[in-house]
Amino acid sequence: MSYQSERDSFIARMAREGLSLDATLVLLRCATSMQRYAELVCSSEAADRDRVPCPQARNAKDACLCDYTSDEHHDVPRIAVLDWRTEVRAEKVLPAGWTLDTQGDPRGYVLRVIPPSYAGRNQGKDRFNRDAIGVPARDSRIQW
Repeated sequence: MSYQSERDSFIARMAREGLSLDATLVLLRCATSMQRYAELVCSSEAADRDRVPCPQARNAKDACLCDYTSDEHHDVPRIAVLDWRTEVRAEKVLPAGWTLDTQGDPRGYVLRVIPPSYAGRNQGKDRFNRDAIGVPARDSRIQW
């Protein structure tokens, strides 16, 4: 299926679920960014070498991406911070009751949306087996 037809069917499905067009378009942009980040993480050593301070070291309200166990935060890959910020942007546009599912594997949907109507069918399932709607991403156009 082409990206355009998959995108159109995703927009129609989100409209049926009650998500606004603006929020749907933000999700599509975020999925494309997250797909690009996931491909870079999986195939580029440079993505791991470019490191920046943990976001929580600067602002206590931000998430800790370094999994620190001592008293100070460690540097994290810049691409992890970019991916986290994109996920936060996607979460902000979702209304109450909606959740995101991200797993970072570029071979499938990097970003998935779980609408409130899926609550019954996901009850009792673990994080990796929940039913969700995959957000299509454009081709990353990364040249190797």
